[in-house]
Amino acid sequence: MLGERIGLMRRRMGWSQAELAKRLQVSPSAVGMYEQGRREPSLAGMVTMSRIFGVSVDFLLTGKPMTPQDSQALRQAVERNMAGFEQNRAGLTKEELAVLFTAVLTEA
Repeated sequence: MLGERIGLMRRRMGWSQAELAKRLQVSPSAVGMYEQGRREPSLAGMVTMSRIFGVSVDFLLTGKPMTPQDSQALRQAVERNMAGFEQNRAGLTKEELAVLFTAVLTEA
């Protein structure tokens, strides 16, 4: 289903697979494989797609927009983990925090 959403979002933007590939800095065949479900984008690729499509990573993965409650819980998790991260006690990696921040920013 992720592949179907990627293809749908790409077509809504009016882009070819080659155009999306250029924006993601991957090959056109990689985009084709994403859309066919034969390969999944990296975490960084998911974040980039969420930004260029103007949707959350959550939407790309599930097809459902975040609810206000989800968004609030995510904001609280980010705040808790940033405090710990600053003190070098974070429960999340830098990459995981980047995904959370992207989700928060795209849902705001």
